[in-house]
Amino acid sequence: MKLNEWIRSARHHADMSQEKLGEYLGKSKANISMWESGAHEPSFAQLLKIIEVTGYRELLPGLSAALEKAHWPFHELSLDKVRKIDDRDLIKLETVIQISAKQIGLDVSKDDNNK
Repeated sequence: MKLNEWIRSARHHADMSQEKLGEYLGKSKANISMWESGAHEPSFAQLLKIIEVTGYRELLPGLSAALEKAHWPFHELSLDKVRKIDDRDLIKLETVIQISAKQIGLDVSKDDNNK
């Protein structure tokens, strides 16, 4: 998927018009249209705002290949299923992992300089 297609898909996912997405981002309908046509590209900060506003969870183009190459440490857990977990359940899962790790003497929390 190309970036312009991703933007359009995110907007459709939230059932928003170009005008409404533009209002949330402080941009004009014309800006959104140019992003979706591929004539211009939004900044990374604007892409993050699109994710926040639309709730679209599909990875940004280019990131999925990089993440697939990253090592997934679990043999019995599906990376694809974990990626699809909503935010509330992801927090629950993370909490259970932290508690379980602590019970067996592992420190899996981020260091202060990695937060």
